[in-house]
Amino acid sequence: MLKIQNVKFSYDKKYQVLDNINLQIKKGNFLALIGPNGCGKTTLIKLICDLLENQDGIITLNGLLNNDFKAKQSMVYLPSDDILPEFLTGREYINFMLDLYSIPLDSEYLSRLAKYYSFETALDTLIEEYSHGMKKKVQLIAAMLIDPEVLIIDETLNGMDIESCEITKLLLMNFSSSEKIVIMCSHDLHLLEEMCNKVVILFRGKIHTQEYIEHIRKTTSLLSIFKDIINHKDLKNEIYQLNINNE
Repeated sequence: MLKIQNVKFSYDKKYQVLDNINLQIKKGNFLALIGPNGCGKTTLIKLICDLLENQDGIITLNGLLNNDFKAKQSMVYLPSDDILPEFLTGREYINFMLDLYSIPLDSEYLSRLAKYYSFETALDTLIEEYSHGMKKKVQLIAAMLIDPEVLIIDETLNGMDIESCEITKLLLMNFSSSEKIVIMCSHDLHLLEEMCNKVVILFRGKIHTQEYIEHIRKTTSLLSIFKDIINHKDLKNEIYQLNINNE
């Protein structure tokens, strides 16, 4: 279980980006983490992965502090950017990542993943020649081979072609199980509603909504909840009024 207890964070000691976040993410949860820009999603992810120093509160994985080496070895984070070592080939990058996690290469599985993504030739091409979508593919291939207990995905499907997106959806749905935790951030709310089984919505540094997707589907949708949060109806009326005044 991933436990986040009383976590607070501020970049300038004035504005609380995260304000007393309490969250328990159990094995088997495929969690959608969403919210408006600046709500603290990426900050929370970086705190979980110990990429930012925790200021207040506790984050643990299976009882271990998140800065413990064993806890770190159980997590893989795929960020929204695609900054990779461009002097390596895709195959060298994958081997490098596996070495970091002390995971032996499953050559058969690598071959299958490369085939799914039509990536066989690209494996031996320098990353500096990769497109944005290709960089996302090689990161996903490495993550599937590492097979972590916790996989955190931040807008990874952005920039990928439709076929690759569908393959990624199938791989992630197959990856998620009773023994795994998947946390996914995306602005594509329909995608999250299709794939995830639980949602946490952050708003102004706090947890606004925490619910199972199946319960949400019975009465509303993620998009409707999100529109309510940002006062979409009032904004729509205000913008419409601007058009009338400018006529």
